[in-house]
Amino acid sequence: MSESGSDRQRNVVPHPRFGDQSVPSGYRVPFELIRACYCYDRPPVFPESAIPADISRQNFSVRPRYCYVDMLKGCRKCGRDFIFFAREQQYWYEELGFWVDADCVHCPECRRSNQHLRQRLKRFSHTMGRDAIGNEELATLVEDAVYLFEAGVLRNEQKLRRLKNLAATSIPESAARQAIEELVSKIESGRGTVL
Repeated sequence: MSESGSDRQRNVVPHPRFGDQSVPSGYRVPFELIRACYCYDRPPVFPESAIPADISRQNFSVRPRYCYVDMLKGCRKCGRDFIFFAREQQYWYEELGFWVDADCVHCPECRRSNQHLRQRLKRFSHTMGRDAIGNEELATLVEDAVYLFEAGVLRNEQKLRRLKNLAATSIPESAARQAIEELVSKIESGRGTVL
């Protein structure tokens, strides 16, 4: 673990609340205490960003974190650098009750994208399970199906074809119908098959 992340800080994915620069706290913590708080080597940190922790509010199995520091990390999904801010860690571990060993592995943009994907999947699953839906709900369902298939979450091509046929009869003028027809056509042309 290096003493400072500033030598690696460059095009950092900005956090919607904290930005893309480490936030100095004015709280001085010896680097040895920072190292002890994290138990093992971590990514570069910004010691000047240290804030004290309330260990009575933490869930920990081995040892608590006596302070939090901004850490420069690489996103597992997109590979870009981001800062896991001390204030964000404090919120995770003291307000939300995450275990202090829980780690942030995705940048803010990928976390937001993952959350959006989960919301659309939940809405899609809920709507697919219903017996009767209106045309607006069908259009949303079809849009979700296209989005989820392109994201690699929905893999059932037969389900796409059924939704395409339903959209063609129920919402023929919809942009959703056109989107699913284009997707199914692209799938078929990639395989050289006919519907």
